[in-house]
Amino acid sequence: MATQTTAEAIRKHLRGLEPGTVFTPAELVRARLGSEDIVRQTLHRMVKAGTVRRLSKGYYDIPATSPLIGILSPTPEAIIAAHARKTGATIERPELDAANKLGLTTQIVARPVYRTDLFPRDLKIGGQTIRLKTASPRSLARSGDPAELVIDALRAVGKAHITDKDIAKVREFVREHRLEKKLRQRTRRVPSWMLPVIDAILDEKQTTRG
Repeated sequence: MATQTTAEAIRKHLRGLEPGTVFTPAELVRARLGSEDIVRQTLHRMVKAGTVRRLSKGYYDIPATSPLIGILSPTPEAIIAAHARKTGATIERPELDAANKLGLTTQIVARPVYRTDLFPRDLKIGGQTIRLKTASPRSLARSGDPAELVIDALRAVGKAHITDKDIAKVREFVREHRLEKKLRQRTRRVPSWMLPVIDAILDEKQTTRG
């Protein structure tokens, strides 16, 4: 009876998760929902029933579905969130996300790169490969800085692909957030090719038109 009650508590907890959530058995054990054995047994039954999907060793998800496509793959963000909870790592979104936020690109990377304070590795989960590269704690601490968002966005687009339209969009973002001074300070550690781009962004003679 105790085992059945514990298993039901685990099932109830998982039914309360949003579709697309990636989780690990260790999270269920830490939440005191059951022992490792009971968690493993309950997940095994739920996988067979189709209510939970096993992505790889130690990673599961609540499958999200689309009326047109059917069962969807887990998102990189959901995988990274589960990995961060499992390892306690600090993990930053890829530079391309910065470019997307500033409206510079809608490109999706097949193998996104994330920055972390742990050792570099490739996560192969749910048919996806997500690369983690080591970054300094100082670099990670700046991740919420809008000026860093600008630099990451420029780095993601790259020297050969930045257009005048991109520069105008970034200029508008910089002026809206009053980042001129911070961006000038960052020029001491950006790649040399980025310097004239930042100069163009900070050009006071240019006006931003709606």
